[in-house]
Amino acid sequence: MDESTVPFYERYRTPLIVVTVAVVFILFAVFVLDINMISVLVNGLQVGAVYSLVALGLALVYKATRVLNFAQGELGTVPAFLVFLILVNGDRSVEIDIGTLSTSKLLLATLIAIVVGAVLAVLVNVLVVQRLADASPVTSLVATAGVALLFSSAELIFFEAKARKFPRFVEGSPCFARDAEGFCTSPLAFGGVVVPWHTIIVIAVLAVAAALLAVFFRTPPGVALLATAQEPFAAELHGISVRSMSTLAWGTAGALAAIGGVLGAGVFEAISPGLMTTTFLIPAFTAAVLGGITSMVGAVVGGLLLGITVAFANSFVLAQNLTSVLPGPPQIATFLVLLLVLLVRPRGLLGKEA
Repeated sequence: MDESTVPFYERYRTPLIVVTVAVVFILFAVFVLDINMISVLVNGLQVGAVYSLVALGLALVYKATRVLNFAQGELGTVPAFLVFLILVNGDRSVEIDIGTLSTSKLLLATLIAIVVGAVLAVLVNVLVVQRLADASPVTSLVATAGVALLFSSAELIFFEAKARKFPRFVEGSPCFARDAEGFCTSPLAFGGVVVPWHTIIVIAVLAVAAALLAVFFRTPPGVALLATAQEPFAAELHGISVRSMSTLAWGTAGALAAIGGVLGAGVFEAISPGLMTTTFLIPAFTAAVLGGITSMVGAVVGGLLLGITVAFANSFVLAQNLTSVLPGPPQIATFLVLLLVLLVRPRGLLGKEA
């Protein structure tokens, strides 16, 4: 049946059901569990935007090459550590002096890190993934996991197993009024919850990245990338280099991972070996599956939904004094969402064949 003749409800039945359940759930949380949902949304959107950035890279690589890249997290952690090194002038024994740090230096270090992230991803593709082109998908997955282990081990050797301070681009929150001494008396807030600058920046960066990808897929290189994803043999016959398109996809994913790494470290204001793998990779993978592993829009939506879910799980456990009974609510929430999606709708909310 032509999709245009399918009723609206049938085409979007699952998303509509999810939205309805979410609304009912929010009302229940606010009026029965007495949870501050504005706080949940602020915290959830901040973390969820980082999930989405990493998930976009995962979805892009899988869409283009059918490889689940388990090195995506480390493609964010390594550039974030590079930013750290630049900010401390290469001295690993000292901490970043956030009080005297200039925003321009942080921005320049981040731009360098994005380039390095893209180059690292291309090298992983050329030196590892493309050499396993004829192997099974499981082999490629294990190979990328091995790359992640290699990078995280190197981080442990060079930076040791401890957290280091990491800056945000802007500290505090937007301020509309200050007193005579310069203290903010009217910060940006909703329902008494102050919105940090970092939350706004992370969401804005995600919006820009998603918009640029949407535009890119309407350009000749973007159309060629989609063509190689759908019909690689036919694309080769039309003169499109599958290897070049694969390199383009991996480079873009590496840049997204680097951006996610810098912003993700900023969320915690700290960086440690394996940060993006241990904290963000599995949630990002869950977000990609939740939205549809080949859907760019799904990766964004899935990341934001999962971020809000994780923030709610944290708030629920704290509000009900269940921290001793349910340790690690983010991990529990993430795996429950992943399990439910795989059982109910394996192709995700917005997923379809590439």
